[in-house]
Amino acid sequence: MCDNLDDYILSHISAEPEHLKRLYRRTHLRHLYPRMCSGHLQGRMLSMLSSMIKPQRILELGAYTGYSALCLAEGLAKDGQLHTIEVDDEMEDELLELFATSPGGDRITLHIGDAEEIIGTIDEMWDLVYIDANKRRYVEYLDLVLPRLRHGGFIIADNT
Repeated sequence: MCDNLDDYILSHISAEPEHLKRLYRRTHLRHLYPRMCSGHLQGRMLSMLSSMIKPQRILELGAYTGYSALCLAEGLAKDGQLHTIEVDDEMEDELLELFATSPGGDRITLHIGDAEEIIGTIDEMWDLVYIDANKRRYVEYLDLVLPRLRHGGFIIADNT
């Protein structure tokens, strides 16, 4: 059933952009846990939701290799900005290079460190928050982002 559903969805969504295909392949070649990368189906869903909302400000908790950030950035309003937080400091150079060379990457700000420490230091009200970080800390993340979520804003939580 799940394979049939995946096949159906994949045959009815937009094609994966070339820069994301390359990123997905690179993630599988260079990283220990490549299944953590969002991938085509989830990425197109994130792009669709972001495009429907047209947020000015997005906060992403958990960048990993940057796939989901690039997908979310596709739907940003004209002068919108996405802030993404990644705890693994070894990802910093790779993510900065990716954002510097990818469509929409110039509207992404990378923060390296613990999301619980960083969230309060970013002086923004969020239109959309995507939580995909330490699964055991989701309640704490929610408590931190809710006061900074604009009225009518959206929270998307992965793996819930």
